[in-house]
Amino acid sequence: MSSAIPILRDTLPESTVWRPRESAVMAGVAEVDVTPPVGIRAHNWGAARIGYSTGTHHPLFVSAVALATVGGRVSYIVTADLCTWGSTESFHAIADPVIKAVGATPDEVLLHAMHTHSGPSIGETDLSLTGVDMVPAYREKLIGGIVAAMRTAKASMVESRITWTYGRCQLAANRDLPCGSRDVIGFNSAIEADDTLAVGRITGPLGATQAVLVNYACHPTSLAFHNSLISPDFAGAAREVVEGAVGAPMVFLQGASGDLAPRDQYVAGTEMTDRNGTSLGYSVLAALSSMTTSGHELVFEGTVESGAPLGLWQERPVKLQQSLVTRRLNVPLEARRPLSSEELEKKWSHIDQTAAEERAKRALQQADGYLVDDKAMHPVWIWSLGDAVIVAHSGEAFSYLQTELRSRHPDRIIIVMNLTNSPGGVYLPTLEAYDHDRYQVWQTLLEPGSLESLVETINHVIDELSPPRGVVA
Repeated sequence: MSSAIPILRDTLPESTVWRPRESAVMAGVAEVDVTPPVGIRAHNWGAARIGYSTGTHHPLFVSAVALATVGGRVSYIVTADLCTWGSTESFHAIADPVIKAVGATPDEVLLHAMHTHSGPSIGETDLSLTGVDMVPAYREKLIGGIVAAMRTAKASMVESRITWTYGRCQLAANRDLPCGSRDVIGFNSAIEADDTLAVGRITGPLGATQAVLVNYACHPTSLAFHNSLISPDFAGAAREVVEGAVGAPMVFLQGASGDLAPRDQYVAGTEMTDRNGTSLGYSVLAALSSMTTSGHELVFEGTVESGAPLGLWQERPVKLQQSLVTRRLNVPLEARRPLSSEELEKKWSHIDQTAAEERAKRALQQADGYLVDDKAMHPVWIWSLGDAVIVAHSGEAFSYLQTELRSRHPDRIIIVMNLTNSPGGVYLPTLEAYDHDRYQVWQTLLEPGSLESLVETINHVIDELSPPRGVVA
């Protein structure tokens, strides 16, 4: 008598194939340590009383991902453990020699600042400030590190699969807290925050993990004005957790976090920061553990009659066409008139002088190269990789940018990157946010409705892309 258990195929479900979202590309990854020397200018908080570093919490890294189709030109995603690129002039002082050194065009390189608020002040030029004398040499180190990472990533390119999934992480919270007539930047328990975590596992021809891409929206502000240590904030501990487990680089990409930050932040010491990072790191590992084998889909095999009828799904290898399409556009948005230095001085005359000077300095940098004939020309890069779309832009968008695009395109993985390239490091608040006395509203040069207009433009471009394979068939 045969002991084989019969598998019945007399009835089938509506869908007999389930596909993970995947991309097939040539890919290579590298990371380079770019930790600055102790003593460098590091002033990212108006309330900080020490404006230079006194030590290092976790090292800073530059990570580069090289992407191409066979025989195609190489495009790069470069993420750096920095707060911002500083002014437009500061950005080009770094970007231009980098792009020239690797033989790329400007639109083939996404230079992304992951937004740690405990990084060096690379755009500062006032030599009267302690630690600024170290900035020029550090910029050269940063340029060299970026170029080395990009060249190594390109040299290591192999035929790869990127398997994508969405996970969840409870680190981020809404950070717009009503306090009387104004909002302050702090944990608001009344609003549910976007906790979506997008993870991409890059594997080579033999299935080994080459890197893990992590896209999460949360301001790296665990460390704050008390702190004088150089740190990638929570990304440092997350990186140690993930890289220790998978033995490959973790590439962190800051999402649309204009309204999101850790619930627990602004605390003296580094313990809370590492706890936040550990939370993110284990959430990434949970998402990785949920993935199917690279290059496989699930196929319904049939039913086994047991105590209950059991539906059997099995993995099956599948071929996937290599695909990489890149596009850049400038989206015209309605802009406000930027305030003069005199107007800014008057506007903030009632607050602490150090904080007032910091607010004015940031405001005066925003318009450079961004406003054209009273319009803001907001740069956006849209890269399509099979079942995934990367949306990168130069501003600090509220999480609506990613939640709305993801809701409109459920069959794709949508990766959103704030603070990429230049110019335009302004906030993009929601239309509703303009009804409040809120930092992001009075910081931005953009008029109400700009974020919603940006979403519509990006959505139109995504609609024109080749359709994804679909999750089920």
